[in-house]
Amino acid sequence: MPRPAMLNATMNYIGSKHSLLDDIAALLDEQQVPAEGRALDLFAGTAAVAQLLKRRGHVTYANDWQYYSYVTGVAFIEFNSFPKFETLLTDGLWGGEIRAAAGAGPIRSYSIEGRGSLPAVQPCGPVLHYLNRLPGRRGTFYASYCQGGEAGRMYFARENGLRIQAIRDQVEDWGSAELISPREKAWLVACLLESADRVANTASVYGAYLKHVKKAAQKPLALVALKPIPSAHPAERHRVFCQDGLELLGQFDPGELHLVYVDPPYNHRQYASNYHLLETIARWDLGQFEPRGVTGLRKARELCSNYCLGSAVESEMRRLLQRVNSHYLLLSYNNEGLLPPETLLALLEEFCTEVRVAQIHYRRFRADTDHAKRNYKADHTREFLVLGRPKTRPGCV
Repeated sequence: MPRPAMLNATMNYIGSKHSLLDDIAALLDEQQVPAEGRALDLFAGTAAVAQLLKRRGHVTYANDWQYYSYVTGVAFIEFNSFPKFETLLTDGLWGGEIRAAAGAGPIRSYSIEGRGSLPAVQPCGPVLHYLNRLPGRRGTFYASYCQGGEAGRMYFARENGLRIQAIRDQVEDWGSAELISPREKAWLVACLLESADRVANTASVYGAYLKHVKKAAQKPLALVALKPIPSAHPAERHRVFCQDGLELLGQFDPGELHLVYVDPPYNHRQYASNYHLLETIARWDLGQFEPRGVTGLRKARELCSNYCLGSAVESEMRRLLQRVNSHYLLLSYNNEGLLPPETLLALLEEFCTEVRVAQIHYRRFRADTDHAKRNYKADHTREFLVLGRPKTRPGCV
């Protein structure tokens, strides 16, 4: 089937595969992997590959143990079209007030299929317009992470921090009052995460904030609409999980999954610390922990991955490959990963048959520019895409 051109993501995300989607689709096509059955993106991140798998025709599952990734996956995967917010928009108190906010200019929409403007007829438009018009307010998030807050951290400029507080509080209130469904709440939170990331006062990730508010962070926050990927399958058949990948794999019967895509962390950067602020906005749980240190990290050792530890990565990868019993396994990894390429390929040969390897030159993710304390060795790295047939699949002798 024809493949749409895939667009780069807005969010600066370590290991994002938006730039490799055409290569992934080409490998699946070249090896004649049928676009059928259930496909699982096990380490979904921003759900780029999960979107691709859904676009190709699979009943799609996505998983990540980071909650910000979970809500992003729900936005793209568990809807087949934009949410309608029927309960909220027919509520006697809220319906008229929200509809009165419509028509306040275009709202940008986004998915791997392209960027555009949200059609005016979409019911979610007035909801986003209403949230965009909310006056900023003070609160725990603003105090802990924003310019002018008591903690002195500057992840967001003052006005944007006040507005993030107001928008996220309102979404939480609607959810508590059951005026929006859990999936609709997840979609709104995902839209806020994408929008907030565009005006974050960081070099890229959230391991640190800048000492002065950069020009891009001074732009007013404007909510975007994440566009669900359409599917011929009913929306309720697509599912997103938020749990440990090994535990999730153990919940499927042999052969129940047609394709499993594995994109584990490949270096020492822990996602929990590099994206802690997105996790906090997604969970909205500041009352349950005290931000730690200068950067305001979440709880110590929260969701630390063994794939980011040189001493544990090989045994962790072995445990994972032992559990994959789908018809096809697709894995991506980086030549500068903690697991040497020759070790990775030996593991895949041990657990899979019909192994095919594609190498793609890939522009390096840079969290910052070269300076006295960090000098990147190269501007590009090599990404390995490895496709195989697990030996544990049904019918494999």
